[in-house]
Amino acid sequence: MPDGPITGDSDALIAGRYRLGTLIGRGATASVYRAQDERLGRDVALKLFAPQLGGPDELARHENEMRLLATFNHPSLVTLFDAGTDHRDPEHARTFLTMELIHGPDLYSRLRDRPLTTQDVAHIGADLASALEYVHGRGIIHRDIKPANVLLPEAPVGSPIRPKLTDFGIARIIEGTRLTATGTMVGTAAYLSPEQATGSALGPASDIYSLGLLLLECLTGKLEYPGTSVESAVARLHRPPRVPEALGTRWVDLLTAMTSAEPSARPAHWRLSKHCGMPSVPAFPRQRPLPRMEPRRAFPACPIARPAQRRPPPRWGAARGNGRAGKPVIRARRKAWAVGAAFLTTALVIVGVSAFQPPAPAAPDPSVSATPTPSTPTPTPSPSVEISTPVAPAPVAPVPPGRHKGNGKGNGG
Repeated sequence: MPDGPITGDSDALIAGRYRLGTLIGRGATASVYRAQDERLGRDVALKLFAPQLGGPDELARHENEMRLLATFNHPSLVTLFDAGTDHRDPEHARTFLTMELIHGPDLYSRLRDRPLTTQDVAHIGADLASALEYVHGRGIIHRDIKPANVLLPEAPVGSPIRPKLTDFGIARIIEGTRLTATGTMVGTAAYLSPEQATGSALGPASDIYSLGLLLLECLTGKLEYPGTSVESAVARLHRPPRVPEALGTRWVDLLTAMTSAEPSARPAHWRLSKHCGMPSVPAFPRQRPLPRMEPRRAFPACPIARPAQRRPPPRWGAARGNGRAGKPVIRARRKAWAVGAAFLTTALVIVGVSAFQPPAPAAPDPSVSATPTPSTPTPTPSPSVEISTPVAPAPVAPVPPGRHKGNGKGNGG
């Protein structure tokens, strides 16, 4: 349905708060605009839906669902800020959603630009599976999983791709009232599940099927069910998707299970996240198997090593290194010190003795006869020095006459 003057006015004020800007994109059920939140002063993305059919009750129910979506908080979901209804035209009231403005392309544009590596596809699959687990756990089915609804925020070079799932415009509450009449096909034909194509009851497995077709397109670079909406929808009822064997066993098994015609045969979220998060695809080099380890053996207990005793440091004068080499030097020096001490002690003793020795006696007078007269001297008392008596010289024995040779003059005496 064309927007008309309501959504085409780039300066319109929605709900007295959001000022519409330029048009970002347009789909079959809604248009997305860049808008300014005049209350908080920030740029947002505002999605304005086409008028709802079914009267005020249907409009109120749809608005409640939008408000429920605005409470979601997950890193792989575009954050929803607000939800409400535009009543500028009372006869054609329209619900709207405001969400964070993502700077970056969507997955559809990226696939047309250049192919993705298997590592990038693994990141996309793991993050989107985690987002669907979060949404399904709160009773919501997305119903429109496709590359155009996966945004790729700008990231530094070398950083992994972190996708964000958006566009819950046609989401519905599980087991709730249908937003469309029975038998009406809702969603993008190329990514519909068999349940959507036949108008059957939907469950979380329907989003798993659509995600499987999305990942298959990321790996092969081509749409699995091309053609018109009717041709594409009917094709999946006649044949399963063709998963190339060149993708490797893990990818083949995973994608085959995700796109099974039986909803109960499709993998659960945790298994899907585990398989997508494992980089075991042909594009990665395989690691060599680890060498075979021998069985463990019982080893005898090892004695506890005691710490070595520290030797005392060598004495002064001892040779360094080997202690034995220093012992002779120590002994020689000790001996030298002992000899020096002995000499010093002897010298001190001699000096002390000479200091206390009495003076020598006076020489005899030459006038006195050579033969001293023996007399007994009277000792002079002294308190400390004792005078000794001189000793007379010993007599000389005469020489016998017959044994002396004279000189003829007779002076042999």
